[in-house]
Amino acid sequence: MVDKQYQMPAMLIFMWLAVLEYYLAAMVLAVLIDVVVGEPRGPLLMIHPVVVCGKILSRLFRPGGRGFGVLLWVISVIPLLVIYYLIPWGLFMVNIVVGIIAYSYVLKLTFSYRLMRDYAKRILRKIELGDLEGARALTQEIVRRNVWELDREHLISAVIESMAESFVDGFLSPLFYYALLGLPGALLQRLSNTMDSMVGYKGWPYEDVGWFSAMIDTLMNYIPARLSTPIITMAAALTGLDWRGSFKVALRDHGKVQSVNSGWPMSSFAGALNATLEKIGRYRINGGVRRLDTATLRSSIRLFDASTIVALIVVSALLTIRVILFPFVPWF
Repeated sequence: MVDKQYQMPAMLIFMWLAVLEYYLAAMVLAVLIDVVVGEPRGPLLMIHPVVVCGKILSRLFRPGGRGFGVLLWVISVIPLLVIYYLIPWGLFMVNIVVGIIAYSYVLKLTFSYRLMRDYAKRILRKIELGDLEGARALTQEIVRRNVWELDREHLISAVIESMAESFVDGFLSPLFYYALLGLPGALLQRLSNTMDSMVGYKGWPYEDVGWFSAMIDTLMNYIPARLSTPIITMAAALTGLDWRGSFKVALRDHGKVQSVNSGWPMSSFAGALNATLEKIGRYRINGGVRRLDTATLRSSIRLFDASTIVALIVVSALLTIRVILFPFVPWF
């Protein structure tokens, strides 16, 4: 009688642990793929969901109204979300190991840590060697502003700002939604961000068509952007940077940036580094402190690394809570 009484709870605990281990293992493997292998190349790049989404959008885009913008988003995002979610689960039914690898690989395609870090390291090396033209060429690949007119200090600022934004858009946000909604959540965030980056601009011919894409991306990054401040603050404390300044400047200066989201990680970085980040004619975060130099850029890379580690711990905690509350929801 006693054995039967405790048999069911023990079985449920075992099943819960198995589900949690699966999702945590998939995330860890995805991060390892990103760190060791990096971004896909060749044929694998051609089937990257971001690349496929871009091709669909390029073929279908035309000037139009907001209704067309909603339709364009749905056509470009939803089919890919379903396909890239079902493929690993189909393989999982054939072979568990192959399914987990495929699931982890698709998850990796929703975020990137190594790519931005490699850019920052290469730009730092160019600046240290005195090759500002080479540094500008690399920086132009990761920022929208015209870098050819920037001096050394504003060039470094552009790189740090891009790292801070990428920490949210390219890493924390997709994994945050993975913790809440599994692979579909991560795919939704990545594809939504892709749509915004391609059509979410002001002015003709994008403004009306891209309105919906911009709104969805803003909504999806709203919580992760604000979550980034305590994460970066903790990372600053771990790396010996100004963690108090990180939190203080984020609260004070996040609104100086036009975007309702990007100001949070950018001002958190500025405070932690005790440095001014400036886009000439647009904003100046944490003004009046020390000038930017290669030592600042090197510290920002260290802060980026530490923030990534803290983010993985936070995401793992959120994932654990989600599995406790909804352990056996099959479509996750």
